[in-house]
Formats: sequence, C-alpha cells, structure tokens
Amino acid sequence: MVLLRTGSRPPSVRSFSPIHLARTVPGGAEAMQGGDAGGFAGVRSGHRSPLAGRVVSAFLSRGYHIVDYSDTRGCVDLIAKSGPDVFAVRILSNVDALREESVAEFVRVAAAVGATPVIVGERTKRDALRDGVVYRRYGVSVVTPGTLEQVLDGDLPVFEEFKGKRVVYFNPEALRSARESLGLSQNDLAREVGTTKDTIYRYERGFPASEATAEKIARLLGRRVFAPVDLGFKGELRCSNVFEFRRAPWDLFVAVHKTLALSRTRGVVKRKVEILRRGRGVVHDYYAVIVSSGSKAPEDVPAITEEELRAVARPEDLVKLVRDELDEVEG
Repeated sequence: MVLLRTGSRPPSVRSFSPIHLARTVPGGAEAMQGGDAGGFAGVRSGHRSPLAGRVVSAFLSRGYHIVDYSDTRGCVDLIAKSGPDVFAVRILSNVDALREESVAEFVRVAAAVGATPVIVGERTKRDALRDGVVYRRYGVSVVTPGTLEQVLDGDLPVFEEFKGKRVVYFNPEALRSARESLGLSQNDLAREVGTTKDTIYRYERGFPASEATAEKIARLLGRRVFAPVDLGFKGELRCSNVFEFRRAPWDLFVAVHKTLALSRTRGVVKRKVEILRRGRGVVHDYYAVIVSSGSKAPEDVPAITEEELRAVARPEDLVKLVRDELDEVEG
C-alpha cells in the first residue's frame, strides 16, 4: 500500500487538559439511560466485572459516548468521547499483566483516534494502587477507577509514581511567586522545609520533589504550587495519518480531515462489519471491509478490493473512495 503522507495534520496521542471536563450530568449514575448521559455502542456483556462496570458508569454518568470493544479481544477495551475529550481505555485488575507489545499497539490506537490513552486498574502483583496517584506502564498513565472519576470531574491528580516512590512536580512560576509573596528567599524556604537552596532551585526549574517534601512546602505556600500530572503518553511515537494494526478493532485506520476504519474480512464479514458499525460517528466517520480479488461482500456492506487499496496514492483519495462506496450502499 502506497498512501503517501500529506501536509494535513497527523493525529497524535493527546495530553489531557482539564479545561473541558466539568460536565457532570444531573442525576448521576441513574441518568445513564437518558440521552443526556451519553451513549453506549457495543456489547454490554463484555463489561461484567465490577471494575469495568465502574469505569463504564464513570464515563456514561458524565455525558460521554462509549464504544465498547472489550469483546474483540484486542488491545483496547473502550473509547469514550465527549466533545473534544477522547479517551482510549484499557481495563484490567492487575496492571503488571500488561505486555509491552500490547501497550505499544494500544498507544497507536489512541494516536489514530486522537485520544488520551489510559489504563484503569486496581493493583500490581504486590500492592493495591492508590487513588489520587498516576502510575506508568510503558509510558502510559495507569489510574484507579477513583482517580479516573476525579480526572473526569476536572480535578487532575498531582502525585505520580516514579521508581517506586510518589513524587510531585511544581508549577515553577507559581512556586517562585508564592515564595516571593511571603518574602522568602530560596535559602529561607529550604531551611523551613529541611532541604537545601540548590534543591529549591531545582524545584523552580521543573524537577520533582518527594511526597514528604512537597507536603511541607504546601503547608507553607499552599497546594496551588503543585502542577497537575500530564496524563499524556510519555514516549516516542512516529506521527502518521495511516495506521496499520494487528490486535485492534480494525486493521487499518486513516485520519486526515475525516477518519476511516477498514478491516480485512478473512471470511467473517458479518462480525467485522458489526465492529466497524458500532464505532461510526464516535470513533470514525466512515468504514468499509477489504475483500480479496473475486470475493464479494453483502450488498449492504461497503467494500473495496485489495487492488483498489494498493492503487490509492493518497489517504484523502482512500477516504473519498470509501465515502462514495458507503453513500452508494446506504442510498
């Protein structure tokens, strides 16, 4: 497949911002069945565990639309969207069960759909995860369901686990301003909290502090000096507007001005189409199945051949090809 990159903006893994988050639905969890409380596309039976049920409720009760992919046995369990806020979510109780290659594909799914990747869990092999702390696995944020609810309510956590210890990052400008407003020099603040001037200097330049030291500083200057944890992916990711997958709900995802999901049939057209259809309008704009030479899809299913796919030179042309095919099928 050729598909040259164009000058259009490629998708990226989002760094989550709290600006758009205060959207709690009146009625809470009881309002989940109403239109104002978001919507659920997919197979509810895939989310039978208490953990998964709490995650789904957290999104639905705050007005998110959810597409459930938990029954696909792929790298993502659900995608939740509310306006500009999009999350790709992986749910599992023991986060140490994650494999690096699976997380890497999960991150690419998030990049393809313009989402913040988040893993929601309860424990590691040794310990329970703490509410209000962001952990990391292969660069992806890991949170408890309680922390997820906190984030969705616009209250981003400030504690992050780093090498087995909880740390806090400061807002350098806020820390410096709060210190100076009390007439404290860096040396004065260092004496008050039992550290050195050089350490305070580093904090004001973005270095992390231990939980204990951070709390001492907060007692003097207030918690407003803390910087919320950036939930975005921490790692390298090659930017593209065409993504190919092995363990995702689709085999190919294209993101230009519109988005497109494609799946190769491999003899299971009905199942592939059902998965593609559930994401339309939330995860992607268009969809189609890819069939081999001489094969045909059902008349009500948009399809392109492998030959047509190989002949396309630009992502925009592929989107147009599928859009026209979808328009013809839908009449």
